[in-house]
Amino acid sequence: MRQIYLLLYRLLYNELAWAYDAVSWTVSLGRWDDWRRAALPFVRGNRILEVGFGTGKLLPFLWSGQRRVVGIEPSASMQRLTSARLTRREKRLPLVQATAQNLPFAGAVFDTIVCAFPASYILDPRTHREFARCLCPGGRAVIVEVTLAEPGPLLNLLFHLVFPTTAETFQKVDEAARDAGFRREEHVVGDGRVRPLVIVAEKPAAE
Repeated sequence: MRQIYLLLYRLLYNELAWAYDAVSWTVSLGRWDDWRRAALPFVRGNRILEVGFGTGKLLPFLWSGQRRVVGIEPSASMQRLTSARLTRREKRLPLVQATAQNLPFAGAVFDTIVCAFPASYILDPRTHREFARCLCPGGRAVIVEVTLAEPGPLLNLLFHLVFPTTAETFQKVDEAARDAGFRREEHVVGDGRVRPLVIVAEKPAAE
C-alpha cells in the first residue's frame, strides 16, 4: 500500500500535477482549501516562507499587508502551475525550486515558515535543522496535517487509506523538531470528524 501511495504522490506532483487540486478536493469532500488555510491564524511577522507550495493556492492568503512572501517547491510542474495562477491574479512572488532539506537562504531571515500537508521531507531531521537556521529568534514553523477527531471502524480505514499518517509519523516529526531546538505545540481546529491539526514549532528567542 505504501508503494502505491508513493507512486500516486509522485505522479500528482509531476506528470499529473494538473489533477492535484481536483484529487485533493475529492478526497477531502471539498474541504482541502479550508484545511490548508488553518495555518493562517498562526502566522507571525512579515517575512514568510511557504515550503512545498504545490499549486500555490495558499500563497495569496499569506501575502497580505506588508508581508514579504517567498515560496519553495521542488517540482517543476507545480512551479509552472503556480506561476500561471499568480500571473492570472496579477501577483508576483519569488518562487524558488529547492528542497526543504537544503534551503537556499541566509540564516535568521524568516519570521514564519509554513508547510501545508508536507511530504516525507517533514520526517527528515535535516528539514527541521534548516527551519531552525532560517528562522529568526522567536520565529516559528507552522505545519498543517489532518487528524481523525471522531474515529470509527469504517472511518478509520478510509482515513488511513487517504492520509497514511500514523502516531509514529507524528512522533518522528516531534523528535526532529525538538532535536532542532524547537518548542512544539499542537492545535486541532475546526469541526467535523476529520480536522486540521496545526503543529507550531517555535524557535527560542535570543537571550
